[in-house]
Amino acid sequence: MSDVKPNRREMYAALTKAAVLDAAKTLFVDKGFTATSVEDIAKLAHASKGAVYHHFSDKQAIFAEVFRTSQNVVLGKSLESMTASGTPWEQIEIGTRAFLRECVADHEALALLRQVMEVLGWDRVRAIDEEVAMPFLRATLAALVEQGEIRPVPLEAAAELLFSVYCNAILYMAAATDPERATAEMETVIFVMLDGFKNTPTGG
Repeated sequence: MSDVKPNRREMYAALTKAAVLDAAKTLFVDKGFTATSVEDIAKLAHASKGAVYHHFSDKQAIFAEVFRTSQNVVLGKSLESMTASGTPWEQIEIGTRAFLRECVADHEALALLRQVMEVLGWDRVRAIDEEVAMPFLRATLAALVEQGEIRPVPLEAAAELLFSVYCNAILYMAAATDPERATAEMETVIFVMLDGFKNTPTGG
């Protein structure tokens, strides 16, 4: 018999981990990280505290996984918006707009964003974003240079700059009392900045 299929213990562990993450997300969004205890998470997940600590070293580790999953969902939705027809540059504009708007339209993602820097700190947030967003950003820039859509800028430097811009834009929008207005303002500024990357042919 093949031993590839997970046994019952592995399946139960996976289900328990998923339940812990679902419970933690609900509590972090509704009550906030500080007001939520590991015991609260275990109770809502119908699991023991020991089961929670089997999967996660501490409450911060749980929040990090919840935030990582949330950001993957937001990025995935913005990528879906880029499947329509249009030039590569138009797709970048569509994806950027979708990403910024999804960050504030998804109330759960917004609630997590408002807490993330205080909970995890810059280094851990950067590590998550490096995993989630940076590979796509680097690949996109490389493709745009190859297609002649943007100027032949140093790719790593450009990726780092744009990454910082997007990160700070998200934090600005999350902290705003009017996130929708802040998003519109950030769109305006970011698109003006992105225009500087365009490879606009000069007349002969």
